[in-house]
Amino acid sequence: MKSNYKITKDFENRIKKLEEKLGYKFRNKYIPLAAITHSSFVAEYKEKIQDYEVLEFLGDAVIGLIVSEILIKTFPNAKEGELSKIRSAVVSESYLARLAKKLGLNELVLLSRGEKAQKGMERETLLCDVFEAVFGAIYMDSDFSISPAREVFNKHFKDYMIQCIKNDDIPQDYKSILQVYTQKKFKTVPKYKLIHQEGPEHNKEFTIQCTVDNFVKTTAKGKSKKEAETKAAQEAYKILKDKFNLILK
Repeated sequence: MKSNYKITKDFENRIKKLEEKLGYKFRNKYIPLAAITHSSFVAEYKEKIQDYEVLEFLGDAVIGLIVSEILIKTFPNAKEGELSKIRSAVVSESYLARLAKKLGLNELVLLSRGEKAQKGMERETLLCDVFEAVFGAIYMDSDFSISPAREVFNKHFKDYMIQCIKNDDIPQDYKSILQVYTQKKFKTVPKYKLIHQEGPEHNKEFTIQCTVDNFVKTTAKGKSKKEAETKAAQEAYKILKDKFNLILK
């Protein structure tokens, strides 16, 4: 990832702080800068710079692999279904946002004035995205080797994550929970449909409809499709729970 724009003093300071928090030194400074740059800042900045969306895509896969390795090694006797359920919760938006705040990434992200005013740095969707982007950045900077990203993740989060799992201190992944129950109880799966989106590219709001055959239909809004789907799934689960006396496990 290269660019001809100037890395300002403020950019340098943010990169340095990120490196200190991670315990990893980037070779290409444009990569970590992109990892903490929100699209709203790109739209407002005077030069053409890179946001974190591609790195977020990459980091999502990197974190998924690292977490899978940890779970298999920590719970060698667990069945595939159990591991999948735990992994879904651990890589959920809410939990990764918690890890992002634990690392202090909310202090480093570059946002537009409008996003700052709306306290965008506190939104779970944004924090999760930045967290994924940072690990995508480590992976890219290390010539697509998983080892450095694994080392950083294990150093900062492995023990904490395992403790959270054992203490049942992980946000519920309502999409997975809803799917498990609808398959078991009704032999069907939830369907999600985007019914509306509005707002500028860097600050869109999505409305998602969740349908479980003829049993329930809910809608929810979110700053990302993932957030809206999760909210719609949670509402659908609550309705089904009341109607059919489901038990959340």
